[in-house]
Amino acid sequence: MLILIAACFCSDGCSSPPQVVDDEECFAAVDALWTAITTKRSDLLEQTADELHRLQLDGKLSEEGHEALHEIIQTARHQEWTPAAKSLKTFILGQRKS
Repeated sequence: MLILIAACFCSDGCSSPPQVVDDEECFAAVDALWTAITTKRSDLLEQTADELHRLQLDGKLSEEGHEALHEIIQTARHQEWTPAAKSLKTFILGQRKS
């Protein structure tokens, strides 16, 4: 069992997500994404997706952060709300303010 845990910490699957919390606009957009997904609101999901894209274009959200969140958004767009929420929760829990 300890070997499996150690392997998890060493593998890419357990690496920390891209950091976005140092920018208040990015943090607010991720919070809005959480609301959209947990309330299963497609309209808010699309508004948040647009906002995250704008933040990426403005250089406030890294390409890596945008890609990670885009994958979560795609999952939600396929009405897979629970897996999207789980992925977003993992993303949020991996955030560390510098």
